[in-house]
Amino acid sequence: MLLAERAPRSHNAYRTLESERGESMTTKAERVLVIGVVAEVNRQVVDGLKALGFSAVGSIAPSTAATDFHARDFDLIAMGGGVDAATRRRLREAFEEQNKDVLLLDGFAPVAVQQIAWTLRGSRDGGSHASDFSVEDRGEKLEARVTTRRDCRLRLDVYRSRGTNQWDVVRVAEASVTAGAHGFEIDKEITRDALMLVLTLNEEEHLLHRLMPRP
Repeated sequence: MLLAERAPRSHNAYRTLESERGESMTTKAERVLVIGVVAEVNRQVVDGLKALGFSAVGSIAPSTAATDFHARDFDLIAMGGGVDAATRRRLREAFEEQNKDVLLLDGFAPVAVQQIAWTLRGSRDGGSHASDFSVEDRGEKLEARVTTRRDCRLRLDVYRSRGTNQWDVVRVAEASVTAGAHGFEIDKEITRDALMLVLTLNEEEHLLHRLMPRP
């Protein structure tokens, strides 16, 4: 599963990002709404996006985000990991109804700025480096499986929270791979109480697998 999820109807929008008149939207700052629950974390992500030239605003009120903002005003809406599952579903439905072309992204604070930048800009030339990313339970171990579309450098990191936006990160794999299917075993002890497994491709694309169930 590619946990950097997008609204199905807008899956290809990030590759062109062109207006109805055919003018490239790269001539103006892409508009981003970041929805989270912790003010400091939300501000850091918004500031990071602004530093890269994006027009970004934040919200720490997920329950009212779909009425406080309208999806027509944004190219991408990112929802942080702290947004609960029911609210996330409701927001997706509301934003898709408001704007069928908006990109909807599940973000993870430590890599959220890079996720958003890649989705809006970095992936235009050739799209994602991977066509599939999943994790399977193999008893005493987990197996992370990824299918890459091209030769690339990848790494797998386990993130365990130790406070607000503070993380212990354990590197479980790092390799240069050719295009095709690849598997990596992960000791379950490493993932105990961990929140997220992050797959990084060529230091620019980040795919997520949530290890801890969402509230």
